[in-house]
Amino acid sequence: MSRRVEAVVAHLEAAIAQGRYASGTRLPAERVLGVALGVSRATVRDALAALVSRGLLQRRQGDGTYVNDQADRQMAEVWADMAERHPALQGDLIEFREMLESRAAALAATRHDARDRERLLATLAAVDAAYDGEDRAAQIRSDVAFHRAIAEATHNPLFAYLMTSLLRLLHEHVQLSLAGLAPHSDTARQLRLQHRALAEAILARDPERARRCAGSHIDFVGVRLNAMPRPARERQPGGDGHRD
Repeated sequence: MSRRVEAVVAHLEAAIAQGRYASGTRLPAERVLGVALGVSRATVRDALAALVSRGLLQRRQGDGTYVNDQADRQMAEVWADMAERHPALQGDLIEFREMLESRAAALAATRHDARDRERLLATLAAVDAAYDGEDRAAQIRSDVAFHRAIAEATHNPLFAYLMTSLLRLLHEHVQLSLAGLAPHSDTARQLRLQHRALAEAILARDPERARRCAGSHIDFVGVRLNAMPRPARERQPGGDGHRD
């Protein structure tokens, strides 16, 4: 596989992971994609073929290339089975999310650019607006978009891919949601303050403060909102066992 084909494959994988091409969506024509990405139609065709072979896309004769929703159904079955076999899965997922988001926040603080700053401020404003109301779907969308904006600001596509997959899992498959809150409740107020503190730390280019804010936010989500006991942590050599 040539480097250009690999680059198109990576671009499309990230676009699908980030929701720009949702399950069941038809992709633009090969010629259109080629012009948009600055590559030949043949390069696009080879990239699409690679993604079809991986099961991410499907070709429909005479109708184009679509994002395969079969993968989503299979993944839902996998997570449902895992949740049944592992009663502590929700707590394990929160623990993993803490590790992932703390690192992502620290990287975003050092790597974000002007476009990331604009996106982060826009998603933060959307979070505030959503938690001013009682629309559960809007709360979920805004929360996912905010955390995805942080992941994208790392400029490491794996963070965006993992973050999107994990948040989708938490909200859709394990039903671990921070939404559906009364707009003026203490919990909603705390969430808005935590999101704002996290964004401010990232935009101030303070990676250590960003890491702490992200960790504290995930602790709040896991313990307060979902009434989960935190997994016991081993004391680090030379440390006092406290995060903040």
